[in-house]
Amino acid sequence: MIDFIYPLASVVLDFFCMLFCIRLAASKRGPVWLIPMTLSLTLLLGSAVCLLATASNIAGETLTQVASYMSLFLFVVSVFWLITIIAFAQRTKPNRIIAEDQKALNEANYIKQRTQPKYRIAADRRTTAKAEIARVSSINKAEQSRVRKTDLYKEGPIAMVKLRKASPID
Repeated sequence: MIDFIYPLASVVLDFFCMLFCIRLAASKRGPVWLIPMTLSLTLLLGSAVCLLATASNIAGETLTQVASYMSLFLFVVSVFWLITIIAFAQRTKPNRIIAEDQKALNEANYIKQRTQPKYRIAADRRTTAKAEIARVSSINKAEQSRVRKTDLYKEGPIAMVKLRKASPID
């Protein structure tokens, strides 16, 4: 009865490793888990063969002893394999804090983009805006003399910035 402990335990551990790999293969990082799933299946089949060789008396006394040593070796490998799979799953799992921060930042950027008014420079329709560019030289003369008798900006060409909310299509 004691001969069945290691082969049975290694079969159970390998079965759990296989189920864990199948569960992780259905996640976002699924293709990464195909190789560990294949290795778990290989260990499961090896452990099942050792359990079968231990259970059957047909194999003979020599093969039964070899199977018992092999089952002890497969049990140790199965324990290390389960620890490796758990550690790899924890390492590849995304950090929740970083993911939540990124999600909040994306949401804030989206809200800012949707609520921020969009401005356009509208053409000035006043008659003074169509004045010739030659009048700009009078601005330079007034700045040189530092005396302003009239507001030259009302007489010269003007480009006015007019607030206009853009449509969401823009």
